[in-house]
Amino acid sequence: MDVSGDSVTLLAVSPLAVRAGVCAGMTATAARSLLPGLTLIQNNPDGERADFESLAAALGRFSPRLCTDAPRALLLEISGCVRLFGSESALAAQAAAAIERQGYSVQLGLAENPTAAMTLALAGTGKLDDAPVAALRLEPADLSHLQALGVRTVGALRQLPLEGLPARFSGVMLARLRQIRGDAQETFAAFVSPQEIEERLEFEGPTDRHDALLFALRRLAVGLQERLAAMEAGALGLQVSLRATDGPALTFPVTLTRPTRESRSLTALLHGRFESVDRGERWFDGVTVQVSSFAPLKAPQRNLFEPGSAAAERSLAELVDELAGKLGPAAVVRAEITADPRPERSFTLQAFGQAASGALEPRAVDTQVARPATLFEPHEMTVDCDESGRPRRWQDGRRQSGLVAQPVERIHFGWWVGDGAQRDYFAVQDDDGARWWLMQRQGRWYIVGAF
Repeated sequence: MDVSGDSVTLLAVSPLAVRAGVCAGMTATAARSLLPGLTLIQNNPDGERADFESLAAALGRFSPRLCTDAPRALLLEISGCVRLFGSESALAAQAAAAIERQGYSVQLGLAENPTAAMTLALAGTGKLDDAPVAALRLEPADLSHLQALGVRTVGALRQLPLEGLPARFSGVMLARLRQIRGDAQETFAAFVSPQEIEERLEFEGPTDRHDALLFALRRLAVGLQERLAAMEAGALGLQVSLRATDGPALTFPVTLTRPTRESRSLTALLHGRFESVDRGERWFDGVTVQVSSFAPLKAPQRNLFEPGSAAAERSLAELVDELAGKLGPAAVVRAEITADPRPERSFTLQAFGQAASGALEPRAVDTQVARPATLFEPHEMTVDCDESGRPRRWQDGRRQSGLVAQPVERIHFGWWVGDGAQRDYFAVQDDDGARWWLMQRQGRWYIVGAF
């Protein structure tokens, strides 16, 4: 309804109201005289525009050419697209289902030109000649003249001689007749999908009801699914904002471990994260969900040999996302193997959403080199190294000797100085032919054994 001064005018009516005799353009008083139980909803142009754009963006996966006649109709140029869906009826059914999933009813029109398709859709009929003349979007004066002549349908109008019409009717009606016949082309505004993927829902009034807020999040998840499907993308992060009637908005993020666009998964994540947020005693009058990050996501192909593997992988990812939404990303972890040979230190716990750090790789061991026969308390030595870091000469007191060294292994944990003591071991032979076991730690050298 539209409120202008003291009068309230109906802009649109439901099918139930139409059956009771109520029509658009009536005043609220006249409409209630026909239907006393009529419920009026204040017109919200901004909200309607946002909803219309959301529907248009969701239909982008059915045709690359999309035009709008806001707020009445969306037009898809499906030439060349039918083969991707099997048939015109199959494409139309899928497009209608995409709109209905977002909570709207839809009337379809299929025709060889946009004006005829628009007329069929507005009339809700399958035959163009049966459509009422009002579906042609004519001037009020033209409709009055046609009513006086007893012309009610497009078929009756098309039987009138076109040559005698200009003197009595406006140029709009003449243009419509030419456009329906295909003699002229009606132009509509091309729709450009916004770069930001965002869904919003305005409430009819402030609410603090838990079930109403959950319903709003579920409704927005369905809209996000259609928008993401049109872009062949999946969400990796969401940003939720509940507009409070008093004070700042309540915002919280939702992080995903893998890209997804399935409304069921998105709803579970939004609900789980919502349950963990402290809302206090505040009331809200709207909610917005924005896709903060996304990644390409095409429809998966069937695996003929491992039919259950993909489903199991999706189930695990959905479980991880749901738990992370409820408990926080840092609370859901996975084990990552390390290079530490001690069982209690052989793995670390990393958050699922965090990239693998990479295990420390020990230096390769030459299994042909035997371990020293004697081990003793480490004794620090002065050692000169070559460019590769191998010892080539040592000094023990006043005695110096050249060394032939072979690297044996690297150990990443310490058994006398604690963790974090990386050590490199070398088997060396001095000028006298004696063989020793050397260790290097943090730039300092020790002799720790003999062969």
